[in-house]
Amino acid sequence: MAFWLRAGLVIGAIYYLSPLRLGEAPAPASPRPAHPPATLGEIAGPLLETLPAPLRARVVETAAAEAGRAVETGLRAAVAEAGWPTSRDTLTAHDRQPAWRGAAEREAR
Repeated sequence: MAFWLRAGLVIGAIYYLSPLRLGEAPAPASPRPAHPPATLGEIAGPLLETLPAPLRARVVETAAAEAGRAVETGLRAAVAEAGWPTSRDTLTAHDRQPAWRGAAEREAR
């Protein structure tokens, strides 16, 4: 209990003496653009235009391949969820075979 009281006192003292609460420190200013880019194309378009043509083509190919892999992974997970329920059976095919019963002499006959 003493720990919680001390922690509360320390946090309260830090808040009470904080420069933002007292108005001594200016609030952090963050420059805001006139309008935020609406799409990724508005951000990546000017950047891609500065690249040479072969490098630009390679970037586009790589991005398309990665997007395809991401979509494939998502589709596989969706198909797995929609399909048969997952089995909780941990037996292998070898475990499912009945054990051999009988004496060795019987099999020799």
